[in-house]
Amino acid sequence: MRQDHRPYLIKRLAGVFGNLYAKRFLFPHFDHVGVGARVTNPRSFDVHGPRIRLGDHVHMMATPDNQVRFFVWTDGDRSGSISVGDYCIVLPGARISSACGVVLGKNCMMASNSYITDADWHDIYNRNSAPGGSSSVVLEDNVWLGDSVIVTKGVRIGRNSVVGAGAVVVDDVPPNVVVAGNPARIVKELDADADFVTRASLFEGVIPYERFIDDFDKEVLGSNTFGRWLQSLFLPTRES
Repeated sequence: MRQDHRPYLIKRLAGVFGNLYAKRFLFPHFDHVGVGARVTNPRSFDVHGPRIRLGDHVHMMATPDNQVRFFVWTDGDRSGSISVGDYCIVLPGARISSACGVVLGKNCMMASNSYITDADWHDIYNRNSAPGGSSSVVLEDNVWLGDSVIVTKGVRIGRNSVVGAGAVVVDDVPPNVVVAGNPARIVKELDADADFVTRASLFEGVIPYERFIDDFDKEVLGSNTFGRWLQSLFLPTRES
């Protein structure tokens, strides 16, 4: 679709339905969901296992062809956990798999198709044995994982650091750097004294975030009509 022709009311109703669906069918699969959780396409989430927690104002987006997946291994005395901190954002195709523990600090961003795992999922020598070697993963506050990044077991990524698209992180990453490549290596130093603007700032303004988004939708979609919307669905043209 070249342009969103939905009337404001249609998008608003879709959002209300999505929120109701998430609260009834998705959120019960988490041990905890903080205030202000926002989910796009809640039917495109795959959540398996206990001990999965979401902080406040976590935003997660999926698409029907690119699910978001959270998986926790449970087997006797061995069990994983996933904790997603306040103000984090998780985009379509992102996956987190845990056999011992994965922690995302506040304001972290997982771009599309990024993957975090704290285990090998099979023993190196006994390929029938699962989950193999495991070691916890920690993303400190304000870490940004680019598109298709892989973070492997035992890694700690320092505060404010950025992992470039397609990188494979196999070693710890210090704070305030940009890493890229396979295996990921430092390619740039960030100014540790800079005034980083984090996702938390979206919720600290005079206007509440939900109202800000609603006002934006009204401005962008306010002139759309039901007739034009239906035409764009069933009789699309290059102008629509």
